[in-house]
Amino acid sequence: MIRLQTFVLLCVVATLGLAGAIAIQPGSAALAVDVYLLFVGTLGLLLAIARTLGTLPLERPTRLDAGARRPGRQTRPRELVKLEREVALSTETAFDAYYRLRPVVRRIAASRLALRGIDLDSPSGSAAELLGPDTWDLVRADRPRPRDHHAPALSLDRIAEVVASVERL
Repeated sequence: MIRLQTFVLLCVVATLGLAGAIAIQPGSAALAVDVYLLFVGTLGLLLAIARTLGTLPLERPTRLDAGARRPGRQTRPRELVKLEREVALSTETAFDAYYRLRPVVRRIAASRLALRGIDLDSPSGSAAELLGPDTWDLVRADRPRPRDHHAPALSLDRIAEVVASVERL
């Protein structure tokens, strides 16, 4: 990296360059000083990095790290973790319920209804009858997005009712 002697030498060269730039182009002294300060500051940062590099002790894995890397340990499926996070977020704001949970429930309801030969977005109304009013209100195609994104969201009890109605299909 950079040593102290090299730093001093480069600063002297930069100072001579600054003096030369001001002598040649006196109207651009402010720009020359800005460039000089930027250069010397960069050199100072490089010197500080060089002086502190390697001074910290090496990291040792903690017991928590060792437990996480244990072979044969079952990890939870990534999709399950994602779905749990989406459900948790959907209990916080109407925005999350609409943009996170609603598409998932729509996909599942559409596939379950398709097994019965019913299209979720069909105007016949049979999907609405099978799903029930609460679930239909969540998954219907013409549901408006929430105007207030921070409005109260779905409760866990209501989400459980929606899941139960989709499971009954």
